[in-house]
Amino acid sequence: MSRIATVSHRCGPGRTCGSETMAVRTAEALTAAGHEVFLVETSADWPATPPDVVHAYDLATPEPVVMAHRYATDTGTPFLLTPASTPQLWPDAAVGAMLCRAADRVFALTDHEAAMLRDRGVEPDRLRLIPQAPDLVGVADPAGFRERHGITGDMALFLGRRIPTKGYDVLRDAATAVWREHPDTTFVVAGPQGDAPPWDHPNVCDLGLVDGQTKHDALAAASVVCLPTSADVFPLVFVEAWACGRPVVSGAFPGAHGVVRDGVDGLIVDPEPTAVAAALIRLFTDSRSRERLGAAGLRRVHTEMTWSRVADVITHAIPRTPEAMFHGTR
Repeated sequence: MSRIATVSHRCGPGRTCGSETMAVRTAEALTAAGHEVFLVETSADWPATPPDVVHAYDLATPEPVVMAHRYATDTGTPFLLTPASTPQLWPDAAVGAMLCRAADRVFALTDHEAAMLRDRGVEPDRLRLIPQAPDLVGVADPAGFRERHGITGDMALFLGRRIPTKGYDVLRDAATAVWREHPDTTFVVAGPQGDAPPWDHPNVCDLGLVDGQTKHDALAAASVVCLPTSADVFPLVFVEAWACGRPVVSGAFPGAHGVVRDGVDGLIVDPEPTAVAAALIRLFTDSRSRERLGAAGLRRVHTEMTWSRVADVITHAIPRTPEAMFHGTR
């Protein structure tokens, strides 16, 4: 078994942050498998004795990754990296690419991301595909959620950061067309407000930042989970929706077809209001399709998407010999 330092930034209480979730839940799974794991946020958190491996997450916030790479280089420790975000969101593309090339192992969430990383100079034998898994707590209470918020009809859930690349503005614009055909639809939004203006409408339920139980209840209560994102790698909310047996509507971001199986466990549409509205109306109109897509997603989670599988991928990727550890970028 290995001593593993897991490096990730903190997103803050109540914030929706897939990379932090991946880091923490993977650390828990690795601990359950017998590894000794240290969670590192700042330079003061490094263990007294260097670990066997350093694993950093998320190039959208590169400072902790840079710190992890520097420590790994100074101590001669293998350096693992999960970029966890599309290069469109990297604040410094050159630094992000350098860190990917410098890593002894790079974990990609999809084949599309792996190809993108190879294009940035990552050697193919250092790449590993890694699954996602849901982060859900408690027992879901969908009926109680609907009763508390007065929801009696169809419900579309947006769960994420309210920024343009996540499709929040697109969903707001799509709602008008949805209400014309399904006036009792409730749009539930949850996540950090950011710079987005308040969405003031009688059929909008704004939860703001939510705890884990409320998130689980909302996912289970939803008819459809809609994230019309235009820039992403593998939204964790999709896995969580499938774990609750709910279909998803996704924007056609690069690599989306490696995440959502279009027509099988969700729908992929152009991230623009007309297409998003049409997809929602289609699913609200056809309850059998909703159930079929949601059931397929649930089967997929049970067979492919668990934290123990994530931990297994990392365990088998840890370099075991000095020759496998380092290459010319160090």
